[in-house]
Amino acid sequence: MAPKKQRLVFTDLQRRTLIAIFKENKRPSKEMQITISQQLGLELNTVSNFFMNARRRCVDRWHDEHGTSPGQPGTSANTFSKA
Repeated sequence: MAPKKQRLVFTDLQRRTLIAIFKENKRPSKEMQITISQQLGLELNTVSNFFMNARRRCVDRWHDEHGTSPGQPGTSANTFSKA
């Protein structure tokens, strides 16, 4: 069995840069992600995963603040009524 891959911990500069970009653009293009990965010395999949996880955390935080969870009645996903 292959050894487990160690979890990456972002440097302070990498984290601050990724968060700043996320605040401006929640879904950067693949080309933008490639540029970010090259500038920060990260793999492309690491940068892609950061944005995917950041969007998920953003949604989770919104649900926590509004007392709902995805899939519960009262969320936008379930507010359509049958005509």
